[in-house]
Amino acid sequence: MPLRDDPAPYKLSDSVYGPDDIASNTDVLVIGDDLGMTLNPYIGEITTKLSQKLARPLAIYNISAKNESLFRTIEKVSKLTKVPKIIILATGFSEMQEELYPKSNKELNINNINFKIYRNLYIQSFIKLYPNLSKLFYLNENIKELEKQVTPLDYSKLSAKAFRSIFDKEVLLYQHRLESFLRELRKKGVNVLMVLPPINIEISNLKVCEDTTNDKIEKALQKLDNLLEQGKTKEGQLLVESLDKKIVANTKYHQLKQELYRKQGQITKSYEQALLKLAFACEVESSHPVFTKILERTAINQNIDIVDFQQIIKENYMRNPLFVTKKTPQDIYYPKLVNELVIKLKQLTQLQ
Repeated sequence: MPLRDDPAPYKLSDSVYGPDDIASNTDVLVIGDDLGMTLNPYIGEITTKLSQKLARPLAIYNISAKNESLFRTIEKVSKLTKVPKIIILATGFSEMQEELYPKSNKELNINNINFKIYRNLYIQSFIKLYPNLSKLFYLNENIKELEKQVTPLDYSKLSAKAFRSIFDKEVLLYQHRLESFLRELRKKGVNVLMVLPPINIEISNLKVCEDTTNDKIEKALQKLDNLLEQGKTKEGQLLVESLDKKIVANTKYHQLKQELYRKQGQITKSYEQALLKLAFACEVESSHPVFTKILERTAINQNIDIVDFQQIIKENYMRNPLFVTKKTPQDIYYPKLVNELVIKLKQLTQLQ
């Protein structure tokens, strides 16, 4: 049985990532997923603004990749022979996007037991201090070897119970991996700048968890939908007030409430409902409120500099379209993001 830091039933094939001399020797390294990739068109501008009064232009290199989860990003960075002194972490669009967990009940039961063991803080501490102890604590299970190509997670085949089980496990692993990754970078003298991902609240019609609905609820939601289409917001408000205690954690209900408050011009309430809509869905298509909150909280706890792209986008809710695709914000929001990145990077480069 191999040594394990955690009970994740998967690992990355050694052939997926390798050394990257350009990435190792650049001044500023951008890492992450689709969010990091959206910075590519602006790297030249950022470089020019940062390189003024310098003897040589600052080198910025981007190794972000489409659909790359934090787990994959960390593995990629671990393969570098040297980590640059400044890293921009731009991630958060690609969690819960990959098929990672076993499907058979027998394998799932073993994995569930291993996660139960992992949640014991004493055992966690022992394993961190003495990795060999993982052989004693964890049950033996098949470990899936991941290749470069990401196999998409098929939400249509997941029950609400199965979805929540995977989600809870990935949230736990995400938090621990992020905390450990940032601590290790700081130990190496690396300055990290985190770009908080904007949450795409324009995504709609997400999968409803089957245990949050029934025929009666569906009829009530259809009635509310019809009222909103007819512009009857007063009647819609009355219906919502009668349904609030009867409908719990239903993504469709929160979507309709988002629309109701939007029509009423109640920006804050509409935005709150949009976040709940995403949080209670039984699928994840882009950035997610829970993972975004973990990024923010961890950065604050570890004194990591933040550029809050989420806030830039949020300020324009109900004024302008926010996203081009599920994972691509509108171009009009990037000038402000670039300016904030340049300000933060100037502060960091002075520390070198």
